[in-house]
Amino acid sequence: MSAKPPSQAPSAESRQQEEDARLIRGEVTLGEFLKMPQATLYRWAQTAHQIMQAGKTAQALDIFKGLVAASPYDSVLHCQVGAAYMTLERFDEAFDAFEQSLRFNTDNGDALVGRGEIFLRRGNVPAALTDFSRAIQNDPSLQRRSTQRARGTLLALKQQADRVQGKPAK
Repeated sequence: MSAKPPSQAPSAESRQQEEDARLIRGEVTLGEFLKMPQATLYRWAQTAHQIMQAGKTAQALDIFKGLVAASPYDSVLHCQVGAAYMTLERFDEAFDAFEQSLRFNTDNGDALVGRGEIFLRRGNVPAALTDFSRAIQNDPSLQRRSTQRARGTLLALKQQADRVQGKPAK
């Protein structure tokens, strides 16, 4: 009779090596690897938002970028990066962040409004109108500040168009 050695459970070191390999292969995000729940990431995002509101946008941007590294498929976090870049007037980087946000959630109203504002700055009025309209369709009661801005911008654009066409203001 040949006795088989009893199967051993993987050691803590071998389990850690496998977890490390999964991270390297891109099978888990950094946040998952570090066992950070989404609620924790969003608490940090809220703190970063408060820091940004206090005028420390560069510091907030660093936090938002770290959160995106931890959760790279999160539309909200990418949108926050875009908002920070907008505040810093780094419009090309903001546009890229809003685009990334919309890749993960095509209905992210904040990202639509942010991208629409950049389209408008670039003179692409039709694209801006499309983004603003989509954002308002997603939030018809205008609960979000971003959709309130979009509506205000649409009304201002309409008034300008009416003036150019010689129509009386309503």
